[in-house]
Amino acid sequence: MLNDDGTPLVLEAFTGPNTLDQIQGTLDLLWEQHPQVSPTARIHMELAACEIGANILKHARGGEPVRMRMEADVRDGAVRVDFTDDGHPAPVELDAVAMPTEMEEQGRGLALAVAVLDQLSFQRDARSNRWSLVRRVTD
Repeated sequence: MLNDDGTPLVLEAFTGPNTLDQIQGTLDLLWEQHPQVSPTARIHMELAACEIGANILKHARGGEPVRMRMEADVRDGAVRVDFTDDGHPAPVELDAVAMPTEMEEQGRGLALAVAVLDQLSFQRDARSNRWSLVRRVTD
């Protein structure tokens, strides 16, 4: 969904206790504007976006608040969500992500995101971490 000026929906905030609710609220607004996005695609993007958001909350600066930006839109037959944060460099190797064993209590977030998205990418530049999530609008 684009705002009136042709840009994606944007959430800019310092991370905190309401961050995941803010991410969900942004996606809810996106779904209101784009009823063509299938229920499965919605659930998959919500799961992935909240998992990435939770990782930003926990790891970007050791649980301390970071500046986070989320951009969400629907274009070219896909839901796209981009996160940028100014936290510490994230040691992420998406090619090595695997589901942990049943006994492990953590580590499922990235594996779930990889499983439900059509594309998940991560980049680090001099100042920020950038996550890009893509899921086609149909099942």
